[in-house]
Amino acid sequence: MNDNISDNDLIKLFNQNQLFRLFNLTVLEADTKEGTIKVEFDVDKKFCNPAGDVQGGIVSGLVDDATALAYIFQNKFKKRPPTIELKTNFLYPTKPGKVIGFGKVVKSGKNIVFLEGRLEQDNRIVVTATSTCVSVDMPQINFKKLMGENENNEK
Repeated sequence: MNDNISDNDLIKLFNQNQLFRLFNLTVLEADTKEGTIKVEFDVDKKFCNPAGDVQGGIVSGLVDDATALAYIFQNKFKKRPPTIELKTNFLYPTKPGKVIGFGKVVKSGKNIVFLEGRLEQDNRIVVTATSTCVSVDMPQINFKKLMGENENNEK
């Protein structure tokens, strides 16, 4: 990945792939200098418990994705942060539908990364989270192949 790639180009590249379609994740904004990201999920009702709320483990996964992506984007897809510990605060039930996620790199050292995030729904914070992660190299990805392009940039 080119270190000089713009934040907007990173967003476009990410949003074209199919890796995060489980929760219909779309990156809306990213600031690689600040280590922040804003994403949108469209959560299907199949992830709800009998009460009609999105199951807590799924919600934790959503906020974990948002926080991790802040670090991944900041490092231009060269590093990733497998989670060591995730502390999730469920402030209100999360319902199926649109959920906005925010992630932020709080501190990044040689080996350990501290992240924070939140989920909002209907202009209300429904979840907050902090996580401690380990920084590891991202597996090599052939982005052209991922995007369905051949070596000549043809689709």
